[in-house]
Amino acid sequence: MGVYEEQIVPIKISRLAEYVAQRKRISLEDALSYIYMNPLYGQMYDEGPKWWYLGIEALYEEFENARKEAAREIKQEAFEFYTYCLEKYALAKGLTGLQTLSLFKRYGADDYLIEHYDLLHTQGTGYVIDELDRFINRRKKK
Repeated sequence: MGVYEEQIVPIKISRLAEYVAQRKRISLEDALSYIYMNPLYGQMYDEGPKWWYLGIEALYEEFENARKEAAREIKQEAFEFYTYCLEKYALAKGLTGLQTLSLFKRYGADDYLIEHYDLLHTQGTGYVIDELDRFINRRKKK
């Protein structure tokens, strides 16, 4: 890793976090979590692809693509957690499983649950349902 990367990557991460927060309508702290949990973050200092050369919008798109690709490779535990949350949310809201699945897909709650599995699965069911409500309501306002 060169000196240039050491200086530019933190600035790129800061600007990317601001962009992610604005684009996804989340806090800066959540935006940093989005970045640090993304598989592409581990390559930011890699001199080969030189990700730091990209503009913020292009870098965001690359992070989104990496996130979506990683989501396709769902771990069994994350999938079980996702289906658990889907069922519990359906029961709490008086919806069918199919209605809940459609709702989750429409607003991206399915990706949210899988992407944040490591953090969310340590929380209680009530907290996760409340968090899903907040997430979906933010998306509805877009």
